[in-house]
Amino acid sequence: MTTRAVQPGNLFGRDVELGHVERWLELLAEGPAGLVISGETGIGKSSLWQAAVAGAEARGARVLVSRPVEAELPLGYAALGDLLGSAAEPVLPTLTEPLRVALSAALSLGAEPQSGDPLLVGRATLAVLIRLAEASPVVVAIDDVQWIDAGSARALAFAVRRVHPHRVGFALSLRAESGDPLGLDGALGARNVAVPLGGLSVAGLRSLLRARVVPELPHHRLRQIHSRSGGNPFFAEELVGAPEDRLPPSLQDLVRQRLEVVDPRAESAIERVAVLGPTPLSAFEDGAQLDIAIGAGVLVEEQRVIRFVHPLLAEGAYERLPPARRRALHLEAAATSEGLESRARHLALAATGPDAAAAQALEDAARIARLRGAPEAAVELADQARRLTPPEDTEAFARRSMDQADYLFVAADERGAVAIVDELLAGSIRGSVRVRALVHKALAATDPVTAVARLEEASREPTNDRALRTRTLAQLAWQRGAWLGDLKPAIIEALDAVEMAEGLRQDATLVTALTSAGLVLSVAGEPGAADQFRRALTIIDRTPTAAGDHSPRLAFAHERWWRGDFPAAVDLMSEERRLAEERGDESILMRLNVYGAELAMRRGRWDEAEMLLEMALADARDYWRMTALLRRAILRARRGKPGALEDAAELRASPIATSDPIIAAAADFATGLLAFAEGRVPDAADLMAFLPEISDRSGSRAAEFAVLIPETVAVLVAADQVDRAAALTAQLERRRHQLEPWGDAAIAFCRGLLAQAAGDAVASRELLAIACEKFEEIGAPWELGLALLAQGGGLRRAGRRRESAASLDRAAAIFTELRAEPALRRSMEELRRARPRPSHGDVLTPAELRVASLVVEGHSNRDVAAELSTTVSTVEAHLTRIYGKLSVRSRTQLARRLARGTLTADSAAERPPT
Repeated sequence: MTTRAVQPGNLFGRDVELGHVERWLELLAEGPAGLVISGETGIGKSSLWQAAVAGAEARGARVLVSRPVEAELPLGYAALGDLLGSAAEPVLPTLTEPLRVALSAALSLGAEPQSGDPLLVGRATLAVLIRLAEASPVVVAIDDVQWIDAGSARALAFAVRRVHPHRVGFALSLRAESGDPLGLDGALGARNVAVPLGGLSVAGLRSLLRARVVPELPHHRLRQIHSRSGGNPFFAEELVGAPEDRLPPSLQDLVRQRLEVVDPRAESAIERVAVLGPTPLSAFEDGAQLDIAIGAGVLVEEQRVIRFVHPLLAEGAYERLPPARRRALHLEAAATSEGLESRARHLALAATGPDAAAAQALEDAARIARLRGAPEAAVELADQARRLTPPEDTEAFARRSMDQADYLFVAADERGAVAIVDELLAGSIRGSVRVRALVHKALAATDPVTAVARLEEASREPTNDRALRTRTLAQLAWQRGAWLGDLKPAIIEALDAVEMAEGLRQDATLVTALTSAGLVLSVAGEPGAADQFRRALTIIDRTPTAAGDHSPRLAFAHERWWRGDFPAAVDLMSEERRLAEERGDESILMRLNVYGAELAMRRGRWDEAEMLLEMALADARDYWRMTALLRRAILRARRGKPGALEDAAELRASPIATSDPIIAAAADFATGLLAFAEGRVPDAADLMAFLPEISDRSGSRAAEFAVLIPETVAVLVAADQVDRAAALTAQLERRRHQLEPWGDAAIAFCRGLLAQAAGDAVASRELLAIACEKFEEIGAPWELGLALLAQGGGLRRAGRRRESAASLDRAAAIFTELRAEPALRRSMEELRRARPRPSHGDVLTPAELRVASLVVEGHSNRDVAAELSTTVSTVEAHLTRIYGKLSVRSRTQLARRLARGTLTADSAAERPPT
């Protein structure tokens, strides 16, 4: 398989377009090929063109480059001189005299000016390109080809029509609607690849702005910039620092120049679309005005709807409207608008000052926008409602402010939401608005004590809103039980909230209460948790969630994977992701990546977990960044990657670590895993034990970190800290009902290790056999590998070497698939003791020996996989085991071992491919 030549570089969101460039490169390898990248100013044509040029050079092509500018249009053969000036000189002596003279004259290569024949210049250009292509493919690369001078265009067009079958490529970028001056499409047909560039997606634009302009941008602001810029990278970068209601000067000039040349007779049509937005064709009485605007390239008709060619032109046209004319058009639009949102917007834009009626309409419209899953629109409408609220109506202003904070929270702008809430709490607000503000502050808190205190204050605040009181109580139960770990009062509060919600007969409130009850009961190990979740799921899809609501699917997924019911957790997570993608809810998608990584780690899909964590860390901030780093640090440490230390250092340095000791304890845990890999067992034990110990006092997080107890107990036993290991085992036993059946397997494993330490080999073997069986049934490969390793070591010490080797072989295979290098090394060391190598050489399985031989011959992992009809990951797994068996670290060292001729294949060691 050919290695990908085109690398993204500083391109963002252009995977499809890069695929077209790859296709052009493949065509060029066989003959002539054209690439035409077109688009508006600032869309990224030159960046993609540069990627194409770099890709051609990476494949060994000779690239001839020209970047003409508008001022060079009158010049003769300016672009041809850029392209062939130095390249042609070595070739000129091989040309016939007429061609040599004509080209030298065109390129001014002679000492004296000469006259040249345009036809001969074209023939000479063709001859040079063909001669150059004899050594390697040649690419004529022209950026902004619309500015190429006529002479150069004529000569190159002549060559294009006659270059077949030689490997001569053309890579052009040009402004949209400029036409192709070289005639590539007509000359090359299917061998010409057209790449029209449209705007970037929201995700692509976010990546670009994060890399080039600003590391953090609220999602609603990102979407606004995307809408205004049409996804144009250059326009978007200009808009980042500009006011939300005004174009920056650079874009004002660009738009003004475009609009000023339009015939004034089109002004009325342009004004109408600027105010109304996309407008049905039937709304225009004067077709002539519309034709002029469309002919000028300002408006466009699509499916009988008239809109601006680009959103920036719409903004520019709107800004040019005189204020009185603008307000009159908005009033006219409000009178004819069918939907409440549209009517409210027009009323707001027509207002000259505070307007109670318009503010109420905007408040209602914001609520509708939120209900239909458009929180960004709700934020904008709520902000306008606040600004139009009469100053004497303080109650309405406070309510609308809190509404906007809720919408900002849902739109993933948590900092913007907190700023509004802080402003409200600093004032004298009371009642329902104060309750909502306190609940919001609790959601933003980074430690459970503060969160619970704020919710307790909220529950004491007088309010006649029974639904709000119920939701506040449910939130208090959640935070008190699931985060603070104070379960007895939390269970009472949660069940009281369910009873209150049932009396209200409000679906949304009942879902909130049921979800809180389900999680609190689960954390407490009480029966009925799953029933609460299932009941919530029967009604969740018919009611929208409010800001700060906990998703019953996510909560139920956690309850399932704590127990080891991974298939059910996967189904719940998949449905939650599908719904979040439909809504475009970036905040939830980021959190789903964090949770999905945790679930993938539990299932032994560590590569998937690593990918999800990288995606989450691209978006996560503050608490959620620390949560993702915590998981990545542990994953990296299990694989023996030094990057775990960098993650641990960031965790310790975070301000959140001062209020959340689990963050710092997780950093120590990851550091301890690496210490254990280096053989510093006492240090590892001291570093690792604190995290599962401290998490026992942290509600649902105790279940989250219970998964770490088995490997921690193994390290504590190895460090002869048996009492501490026994205490962690007792912690698991107390949570058996919350964690079974995974907890049953984990307890058997820990008890088996304690029995080994006490010298009770029989009990240890029985317990570890139970652990292996149960972990395998659940599908928990990491814990199964640890249990097999412990079982194999115990069997070896009992002299049962064949059984020991079988267990250790299985453990090594698991750790190989996981790429858990430290655990793999421990398995291989035990295996060498259990099955000493023959003195005459080293033993590989036949499959391993085949892989090793092909790798040493220079084949890539992908080539080896194809040769052996297996997967790349299986080849990588074999290589990891081979390196571990032979104590080598590179292909070069492996080649030396094979060259000695001491490796043998042990057919008895062969296992089915993993």
